[in-house]
Amino acid sequence: MPRIRTADETRNALSTCALPEVVDLYTEKQQSRALDRIRSEVDGLSELLGQAYDVCSTHGGVVIENCFVESDSVVAVLSAAFGAVDPHGNGIPSQLVFDVTPRQDGVSYSSAGSSRGTGEFWLHSDSANFPRPHAFVTLACVSFEVEHGGESLLLDAESIARDLIANGRQESLQLLGEPSFPFMSGHRSEGEVVPGPILYRENGRWCVRYRRQLLAEGCARLNMDEEHLQALADFEATIAKPELLSEFTLLPGDVWILDNRRWLHGRRTFAAEANRLLKRCKVYAPEQM
Repeated sequence: MPRIRTADETRNALSTCALPEVVDLYTEKQQSRALDRIRSEVDGLSELLGQAYDVCSTHGGVVIENCFVESDSVVAVLSAAFGAVDPHGNGIPSQLVFDVTPRQDGVSYSSAGSSRGTGEFWLHSDSANFPRPHAFVTLACVSFEVEHGGESLLLDAESIARDLIANGRQESLQLLGEPSFPFMSGHRSEGEVVPGPILYRENGRWCVRYRRQLLAEGCARLNMDEEHLQALADFEATIAKPELLSEFTLLPGDVWILDNRRWLHGRRTFAAEANRLLKRCKVYAPEQM
């Protein structure tokens, strides 16, 4: 994942910039006003965000190093450079900026393979069960002791499609593009299932939409035919290939902006003492509004 660096002067200015409280940043207008303000007040920020946007457009993601990430308002406004920051589906209850850190089950930390556990969280895209998944996900690393594991996992839609073709799975590739796969949702009504494609073309690029648990729950409610089940099996066999995976480590001060349509992401197991805290935002691109 490409990296760009925040100048020390820009980071220091961000840390002292007066921004509205996050509760006053829930509308697109409020976010846009705050973004315009810090672009004009913080030297070097406008250029940094422009570079980040260009790199993300080309590569589907970017990591901004040496950034000030302790403030929810700063993380939200930086995310707004990519579109409208949206609270829906960002934690329970939904929040504009959600602290991703292991939850405690009684006296110990959950080992579940999820964003709030310490176990491996397998490849997925965010908001896969939304009728309109978010375009971008921001993860800002506040604290993390890297010797305790927790490497980030990445696999791009282009590589998945290329591997399926190379292994003679063109029929599966075609079926994966059909909006026939049932994602368990429930965010609008209990028991709701949202149909959608898994691997598909959009604006000349391969895109991906996947969350294993949501598909398993959806398939338990809605039967799929054998052809689509086989296509799903071929997809899951492909993303399990170690040679296709990329890994990197998020470090404190990193802001990772990921195109949620072009990449699957995940995380390796880490120890509870890793002191891992990320701040997450979900963003709709302007063309989705």
